[in-house]
Parts: sequence; structure tokens; C-alpha cells
Amino acid sequence: ERQGHPMATTPTTRVTELARTHRLDIDTATYPTVAYQQLMGIEEAKLLEELRTEDDEVYDDTGAMREEVTGYAWRIEAKIAWSTNLAGTAIDAVQAFLRSRFKALRTSSTGNAEFGVRWYNREGLDDGNSHEGRVYVKSWAPSGGKGRETIDIVLQGQGQLTDITNPAGSLVPTVTSIFPATGSTAGSDQVVDIYGQHYRPNGVTDVTAVEFGGTPAVGYTVVSDSHIVAIPPAGLAGTVQVQVTTTAGTSTDTPADDYTYA
Repeated sequence: ERQGHPMATTPTTRVTELARTHRLDIDTATYPTVAYQQLMGIEEAKLLEELRTEDDEVYDDTGAMREEVTGYAWRIEAKIAWSTNLAGTAIDAVQAFLRSRFKALRTSSTGNAEFGVRWYNREGLDDGNSHEGRVYVKSWAPSGGKGRETIDIVLQGQGQLTDITNPAGSLVPTVTSIFPATGSTAGSDQVVDIYGQHYRPNGVTDVTAVEFGGTPAVGYTVVSDSHIVAIPPAGLAGTVQVQVTTTAGTSTDTPADDYTYA
């Protein structure tokens, strides 16, 4: 045994348990289109809900404090690893979106910088902590140190925090929006972005078909668990449904998946 050298220590994880168990999705689309995409690189994350109160003390309380609950506030605090592509030439798209929304308010207090978020257990557990709401980026604080760069962010809730069914509770794919939602009857004239969920569960692509009104797309690429780009086939004038099929099933028809041939 060599003397005079300290034993190596086991490094501790940089990721909190809450960041491991819960997922934060960001709606990057322009209202009324919805396009939730997962925020990657989260090392720490917590959802804080606080009751808003005001003093309600009366004479009969003989000096003891009394408060009346008048509402509530909520926010999400997170630390993210600032991420680029492998070449280091572009920032992760969702992180870049958050940065742009913060800058929009920094330069103009009247900017439209609100967007939707979803917070839920990534394993599909119905733990009573699946929520959806609208936020703005209130705080953006780079680490400023050497080596890897992290950003501390605060997403301040705007209005109600709504309870939702855990989107990860079922692995059947969903289609929440498509863009553009119209194209020519010739098909193959544009690329269509399809947004939803469960296209790449657990990091493995599971899509077996993308169809426009029952006709297979000319081609498609699964970009992420929540994003597919597809080339529409030729079709007759009218509205059809865009459906995504995986080994877990086929997305349910909703108005959000309508595509119109014109």
C-alpha cells in the first residue's frame, strides 16, 4: 500500500432526487398552438406553492397573530446544465427558448413572454403532483465559474396551477399540435412538425407509423419524445387526421391533429 496519498473518494451525484423523478415540459409554441418539449439538463428542480395571507388580527385575539388566506402563489426553481450540440455551435433549443423569453422581458416589460409548463412524475406515477400552468422567466443566473456552466432559473407562475392527469401515465402516443396545419394536395411540398408525447419513451424511438388520413407519410424523423418531423403524402382536398403509432398504440383523434389539404 502506498503511503502519503489520500484514498480516492466516491463522487457524489449532482442531480437531486426530485430532478430524477420529475419531468418539466416547456410549451415552445405560439398560442393557440401547443408544443410541449422536455427541458433537458435539469440538475435541481422544485415546485413551490405558497399561500398568500394578510393580517387579520382582532381585539379579541389579545395580541396574538391571526392571518387570513387570500390566495396563493407558485413558482418552479431549477438549476440546468447549459447545453450545446456536440459541435458546440448551437444551444439546446428549449434552453435557448427560455433565454429568449427572459430577454424579451428584460428589454420590454410589455413583451409577450408567458408560456405553458407541465410538471409531473416521469415514471407515470399518479402522485398528486402533476400540474400545468403558465409562467414567465423571472430570474436567470449563470454560474460564472470555471468549467461546466449551469444556470439558476426561476419560472414564476401566472394565474392558476391546474392539476392534470399525469401525461406519462400511459405510453400511448399523443398529438397535441401540428405546424403547418395546411398543405397542397400534391403532398411532399413541405415538412410538418408534429408535437405530442411518447414518441421516444426512455430514450428509445418507438414510432412505427406516421399517417395522414390513414396514408403513410412520405418520410418522418423522430426528433425527440415530443417532436416528429414528417413529409405529408398526396391527398384529396379536405381535412384529415394525423396519427402516430407506436408499439403502445395509436394516438387518439382530436381537433389538434387536423391537417387540411387545399
